[in-house]
Amino acid sequence: QKEMRCPFSNAILLLLWIQSVNGWMHPKCDIYHSAEDIEDMPPSYCLKRVPKGLTASCQYVTVIEEDLHGLPQNINTLCIYMTEEKNGVMSLGSFSQFQDLEYLYIYGCFSQILPTENSLPNLEYMMLSGQDVGCCDCNIGPHTFRDLIRLSNLVIENYRLSTMALDVFDGIPHLQTVSILNSGLKDWSEIICRIMYIKSLTDLVIEALEIQTLNQSNCPILNTNESMTPVFNNLTGCSLIFGEITHIEEGALACFKNVTFMQLHISQVDLLRLPQSGIKQIHSLGFYSNDIDFESFCNLVFLLSIKEIHFKTSNPSTLSMSSVDMCIGLESMFIYVDIHSVPQIEWNFISTLKNLKTLSVFHQNQNSVDLCSFQKQQITGLTRVVLNLNIQRLFAEQFCCLGNLRDLNLYNNLLSNIEDFAFLGLTNLESLNLANNNITHMNANTFFGLYSLTWLDLRENPLIHNIETLCFTHLISLREVFLGKLNSPLTEHMIKLNLTLIFGDILSQLTHLYISTWMRPIQKIIWRNEIVYSLQVPLTENTFL
Repeated sequence: QKEMRCPFSNAILLLLWIQSVNGWMHPKCDIYHSAEDIEDMPPSYCLKRVPKGLTASCQYVTVIEEDLHGLPQNINTLCIYMTEEKNGVMSLGSFSQFQDLEYLYIYGCFSQILPTENSLPNLEYMMLSGQDVGCCDCNIGPHTFRDLIRLSNLVIENYRLSTMALDVFDGIPHLQTVSILNSGLKDWSEIICRIMYIKSLTDLVIEALEIQTLNQSNCPILNTNESMTPVFNNLTGCSLIFGEITHIEEGALACFKNVTFMQLHISQVDLLRLPQSGIKQIHSLGFYSNDIDFESFCNLVFLLSIKEIHFKTSNPSTLSMSSVDMCIGLESMFIYVDIHSVPQIEWNFISTLKNLKTLSVFHQNQNSVDLCSFQKQQITGLTRVVLNLNIQRLFAEQFCCLGNLRDLNLYNNLLSNIEDFAFLGLTNLESLNLANNNITHMNANTFFGLYSLTWLDLRENPLIHNIETLCFTHLISLREVFLGKLNSPLTEHMIKLNLTLIFGDILSQLTHLYISTWMRPIQKIIWRNEIVYSLQVPLTENTFL
């Protein structure tokens, strides 16, 4: 009898051991013990945001209470993906068993969401994401979320706000961060009048692409409570993302004195009316306008203390030294030129922008990058430059006036010829990206003068076949190199690369070296202490040293 019990007890122990190692088994939910367990596992959108603790990701859910049955009650993060685009009534009481739940993400549309008392005492983050196409018409009554006493971050995406009670957010004691994305509304007041009930609000994101007119808000709460003003005094972060705006009424944005980021498609006439909207300051402004006059626009930059602009235009020729005088306070400029635009940018405008630190230009028809020939003195402010143009050649001392530059990104140009000493003068440059070009060879003096360079990317230059001796020896601070795809005549069976001749003494200080050989064998030669090491790597695409 004793012998009969042993196998059975061992099976139980084995089952418990498997459960403790691999986690709980569930028909619709994957359960993870840490963020490291889910790095390569779907669904990435929810799980990549997991803050901590035991996590459950549930797919093809039809009835929440039934499909979540059997989950461990001590989970901290729960991601739910409903099967149907439209579902019935959901009660927050369906999660009452998960008293330790801190993060809740639900993908799916419900006809109604009901409250419940003290069901989620530790919930800090909740995201409701409706249908991918269109908006979810969900009835959410007054004070539905009032009992979420620790909720501090709420995201509502693709849910129509007009089907929710005006005071839907009233009574949530610690709600600080709110994101309303694609609310399906054309009336600005419908959004503002609901948000005004959140008394502890500090960070706000509104994406309202369907709104075309920004009017003053007429909220019932202002008529019944005279002491409450339409100003969010405690806001430290505010992002407003609109589509095409055709009219801005005076005082329409008076509740937002300081805006962190604003994006809109607008005519110049309406753009220049922004100060009349009641806004006092915008940190970052993104806009699209075909008729932009930079001299007038820079007056707006001055009035609203704008530090960063992202703009798309079809007429970049209006940029000039005289037109940007009032833009002197700008610290970052991102220019996107329409793909059909022919006019070239005259680069002398940057000498006027004394406080500019970041310059990023995307112009597929721009074939020159003359930043320095007109400069009488160094441009000391710029530390980061991104140029995605149509340039094919870099001349000697091309960037010599940018002595304080730290990051130069020339990714995705048509570069095929880099003259010797092209980067001379960039003594403080730390990062250089030359990936995705047509570079075929590198000379001994190609990178001369880059004494502070630590990171170099040459990937996606598939025709590189000639690297001169001592090409990288000047780069005394180099740590990471991405050579990308090397090539040689097809008559040669093997690609031979003498790393010591190319890198010299700095080879020993490299932490990362990436080489790709188009699936052809490569022979690497390294000299150390007068001993020659020959490394033959057959048929490997990526090689790291």
